[in-house]
Amino acid sequence: MILVFGGTTEGLKAVKALEEAGSPYFYSTRGTEQSVIMSYGTRLCGAMDAGGMTCFCRDNGIRLIVDAAHPFAALLHDTVATVASALDIPAVRFERIFPERDTERIEWCDGYDDAIERLSGCRCVIATTGVQSIGRLAVLKSRGVRLYHRILNRESSLIIARRLGATADELCFYGEGETNSGLFARLRPDAILVKESGETGGFAEKVSTAIDLGVRVVAIKRPETPPSFVVVNGEHGLRRAVERLLPGFYPLRSGLTTGTCATAAALAAAIRLLRGDTPPAVPVILPNGE
Repeated sequence: MILVFGGTTEGLKAVKALEEAGSPYFYSTRGTEQSVIMSYGTRLCGAMDAGGMTCFCRDNGIRLIVDAAHPFAALLHDTVATVASALDIPAVRFERIFPERDTERIEWCDGYDDAIERLSGCRCVIATTGVQSIGRLAVLKSRGVRLYHRILNRESSLIIARRLGATADELCFYGEGETNSGLFARLRPDAILVKESGETGGFAEKVSTAIDLGVRVVAIKRPETPPSFVVVNGEHGLRRAVERLLPGFYPLRSGLTTGTCATAAALAAAIRLLRGDTPPAVPVILPNGE
């Protein structure tokens, strides 16, 4: 049995890949907002601490954990790594695809404290770091910074935003027809704070718009992935990892296309001709970016 932690686009991709097996699995999300259709999966809602996760895995015969949660869900990542190690079961990290870090036009920070120090001298900042970061960034307002938060317009987010002290005029929302350029033109920030959220998090679009308009970009680096995880970044990689780590979950094994195999063989042959040795493996990039 497999336990998947999702709530993200990657979580839905994991569901799509696992549904092809026709075997039962569990899909867990912290909240209830995400809509997911499953024929073989069982939906779980609510956060799990290490003790709860350990008991659940033991009681339900979990033999593989797939962490497809948000890149910045560091506590969950660490909990999965701890539980998987304690129970001696493998853990797969379904990671997003991240563009290469632009160190010339983006200021990279190791965390919120670093970002706050960099932004303290600003006049106006738009933070796109999520509703949970509102409390951590409140100190900027006490330093004279006009601070706006761009969040999802849903009831659970609004409740958290109000609880953390954000006022209505400090909030702006995704999905209401206002583009990034329109938002920047209206609020005229001198800086934007983003998280390294990857391609599915809209990172590139926010950053490119800001740079084009001359807005300073400060980005918080994503947390390091626990070294014990098997890392994949797409449905094909997930399926191959499951086939290797949990034989029998899929009734039939998958393979790469003839074109992919030919590409890998040609690359290996070129390496042998140029360097005189045959590599044990060669990397390839699939059409979906994996």
